[in-house]
Order: sequence, then structure tokens, then C-alpha cells
Amino acid sequence: MEIENKVEYLSPEGWRQWHLELLQSTLNRVYSRVPFYRKLMDEKGLKPEDVTDLSALKKLPFTTREHLEKNYPYDLFAVPLRDIVRLHTFPGPRTPIVKGFTRRDLASIRRLTARFLVTSGVTSEDIVQICLDPGMSIWIEELKEGAEEVGASVIPPDPQSVTNRIRIMRDFRTSVLVTTPSYALYLAHFMQEKGISPPESLRLIVFVGEGIEAPERLRLEKALGVDTRLGYGVTEAVGPGMGYECEEREGYHLAADYFLAEIIDPETGEDVKEGETGELVITTLTVKANPLIRFRTGDLCRFLPGTCPCGRTTPRISQIVGHSDGRVSIRGIKVSLSYIETLLEETYGHVPEYLLCIRRRNYLEELELWVAMNEKLFEPSILGLHRIAEKFEKTFEETFGLPCRLKLVEKDHLLQVAKGQKIIRI
Repeated sequence: MEIENKVEYLSPEGWRQWHLELLQSTLNRVYSRVPFYRKLMDEKGLKPEDVTDLSALKKLPFTTREHLEKNYPYDLFAVPLRDIVRLHTFPGPRTPIVKGFTRRDLASIRRLTARFLVTSGVTSEDIVQICLDPGMSIWIEELKEGAEEVGASVIPPDPQSVTNRIRIMRDFRTSVLVTTPSYALYLAHFMQEKGISPPESLRLIVFVGEGIEAPERLRLEKALGVDTRLGYGVTEAVGPGMGYECEEREGYHLAADYFLAEIIDPETGEDVKEGETGELVITTLTVKANPLIRFRTGDLCRFLPGTCPCGRTTPRISQIVGHSDGRVSIRGIKVSLSYIETLLEETYGHVPEYLLCIRRRNYLEELELWVAMNEKLFEPSILGLHRIAEKFEKTFEETFGLPCRLKLVEKDHLLQVAKGQKIIRI
């Protein structure tokens, strides 16, 4: 199936023309319809008509997740609310972040996600099983619709046990599994431990939400007898089809017909030197409901040099190597330290010293929040302390779809283990 295939092979001049026209159109819309962006541009003394070439993009201010929060719920929308046909919310440190879609936006997301899946090797003959945590519900919806756009049969995720998921995989003859690398490794480990043979029908695993090291990837492919592909996306922007591997598996091809990408020094905001790692910044070009101008993703990566052997002329980036904005990725779900601190303040009335511990058990990551005991945490009974901790744990899981155990520890022990860090992997 060919889905928007030709555009990925534009010439450099073709890309420049494409990008400039869409950028000018986007800037005109946000300047006239989004007071937030008009104010930012006015402060820079910049009008949409001043952007006559792509280098002028550098004059525009950045957008951050803090801006998305402060303009909650609808102040960043560039269309009337009557044109919004779908709304998604996801957690921010202080208020939720809202993402809206017009009908045209939804059609674009479906096409882009379908292109990602087709490039990964999915066809209309496939049975696609999605296994993702509830905290990735937005992507689950978009991946399901993208696979349906390709014409594949789809098995959405459910709260089934791992044993039942494997049975469904076998009985329904799943040929493509869409999941995180950590869950795929857990599945392989579970099958090996229980003496279960991998389903003969399974031929491809499409990874989203996380990267994976080459040695682990090769071991997994050998254990399950499958090929694998990686996808990349940012929930606040364009979704899971933002970047994807082709058959060459030499980095993520960026969906350059949907957004412009930059890589900057997170400290200075200036472009990094060619080949250096920095923070990915994106400007959406086709989004109608709530376009983003120079949005700082917080994801650290680098541009890959040269043209891919597959012939696509889209820019490519490496796998994500970290985050510059105090977030951590757990099973593909991004957890913000700012949100944790907000929740601690709501729970205890202040932010005690803490350490976020990430444990890996059978390839699946688990969270523990160690909180240092102090006089402000005093409760008349141990039961009272446990009830407060349970309140935190319940709110956290309801928000992120992930469990997080809160553990009270001696301050000296926490400081000794933390050594000035907020996050450790143990």
C-alpha cells in the first residue's frame, strides 16, 4: 500500500519550497487567531510577512510545556471550538495539557501513522496486536486507527494477563505486535521461563515509546524469530508517526512534510554543531487545531549525516539518548519530576527530599519514590502515614496509568544513595 510515499523523496529545493509555504501559512494563522503567539511575535518585533526564508524561523520564540499548561484549556487553539471534534488531555506539572483535533487533523494523523506502519512493514494482510500501558492511551487510539487505515485487522490492548495475551496472539495468529521494547523483552523472557514457543505467525514487532540497544534488539529478534522496527513521536505534537525506521534501520526518518525540526543546545537555545547531540525542537506545519511553533520536546538526539540508502530525502535523527527537561521515560510513558513535586506538595503540604528509583524486574521497569522522613511528615500512627502514602500512589496511577510505590526512608540513607541526583536506576 502506498501512502504519501512520493513526498519523502523531494529534492532539497522541493523541501525548501514546501516548508516555506506551509510555515508562512501556519504563522499567519497563529498570529491572527492565537493571542499567545501574537504577543510573543510582537515582543520580538516580528510579523508573519517578515519570514521570507526558513532561516527566519530562528527569530521566533520557543514554546514549552509550561506555555501549554498556562494556556489551559483552549487558549492555544487556532480554530473555533465548534471545529474541534476530539479532545485529549494528559498530565502537566500543575494543570492538564489539552490537545484538540479538527476532522482534517484526525485524517492527517491517520495517514501519517499509516505511513509509519507501512514503512515498518505492515500490510493489509496483517493482524496487528497492540500491547501498551493505559498511560499511552492517546497513542493506542492513533496506532489503532493508523493500522485500520492500512487495512490490517487490529487487536487493541486490554487488561489481560501476559498469559492471556500470548494465548490471544497464538489463537488469533497475530503477525505484527506493536509494543514497547521493554514489554517485548518481558514477553520473550516470560515465554522462555514458561517453556512457551513464540507464535509461528508473529513476524514483526514495531517498537514505540522507547529506544533499544542493538545487542538487546538482536537477542530479542533471535529469541522470537521476528524482524523489528522503531518509531518515535511526541504526544503534544504529531503523535507516534513523527519518526520511523525504514528497511535500512539507520535512524528515524522524520515526517518532514508534517513538521520542521531543529536540534539546539538546551542551555543556550542555539543550534548545535553538525552531528552533535542536542534538544529536538519542532514546528508543526499541517496541524489546524493547535499548531506549535518551535516546541521544545526535551528529547536529546542528533541529526544523522548523509542521505539514507533507501533513497528517502527526509532528515534522520538518532534514537533518543535522554531528556533535558526533568522528565523520565517509563515503559514509554513520560513522567515529569515537576508533576511529582506538585503531587508531593498536595499530599504532604510541602515537597520533602525525595528520590525516584527505577527498578528493572524481568525487563519491565517499576517505580519507587523514596521520601525522606522529617518532622513535617509526622502522623499520630503508622497507619496514618500509610494512608497518606496510599493516596499519593492512587493519584499517581490514575494520572499516568503506572503504579508507583511511595517508600518512607531515613534522610541520611536517601542522601547517601542519591548523591545529589533526583533519579536513579537500581
